[in-house]
Amino acid sequence: MAAPPVDALLIEAPVHRHFAQLHNDPQTLTDAVTLYLQTGLQRGNGVVVIASRVLTDHFVRRLREDDRDPGALLKSGQLELHDAELTLRKFMCNETPDWEDFRRAMGSIFERVRAFGRGTTRVYDGMVNLLWHEDRPDAAIRVEEYWNDLARLYPFSLFCSYMLDLHDDRAYNGPLEGIGRTHSDIIGTADDERFRVALDAASQDVFGVPLSQMVGFSPHHQDGERRLPSAQRTMLWVKRNLPSASAAVLERARRYYEESV
Repeated sequence: MAAPPVDALLIEAPVHRHFAQLHNDPQTLTDAVTLYLQTGLQRGNGVVVIASRVLTDHFVRRLREDDRDPGALLKSGQLELHDAELTLRKFMCNETPDWEDFRRAMGSIFERVRAFGRGTTRVYDGMVNLLWHEDRPDAAIRVEEYWNDLARLYPFSLFCSYMLDLHDDRAYNGPLEGIGRTHSDIIGTADDERFRVALDAASQDVFGVPLSQMVGFSPHHQDGERRLPSAQRTMLWVKRNLPSASAAVLERARRYYEESV
């Protein structure tokens, strides 16, 4: 099945779709989140934002720039804004997410937004990115799994985004395949193809072959890896099979990437 255009899922937000995007650039992240949320408000959807204060402030500012009144949207029940760190505290127990507490915390939000009664509910979750950057990737993946469980109880679309320096070898130490496994879709970004080309040039230098052409057809990808962009799949393969070379390949790929910008 052909992949949808990059922005299609952000705009259409089909119910029961749980999608993610991996970003190097904080501006592209905020632009993607704003597109997803703004489109929902324009279509009359209920919108739930669980995000950092910085991202929430950016979104509210964009609403005002578009002559929309955030206060009126909040008062009507169409929009709910929640701080990611404070929301995490409602269901984290000894550094681990607890399902019953998660279900209660999120369920109360959905019951309120569902009462708004116009179309599907769009949710943006910035909690998983926060957990990832607190060096708790397993907890982030568990929260993603809980969202999938919650989708059996409530109809919503869910967008998650991760700020990751995918040109850095350390980014591949975390369970990126878990991000792929727990989402219905990983949305590409405009940088993905440029990074793939840079990584192919780097691997040609190091190994004598552009690895994405070989790795892309590997039958040994885990299910979660198959949803990731080509360059990330390639680097996970290198990390697993040629770990001593991964940092050198990425350092060279970064140089090629920066020269192409």
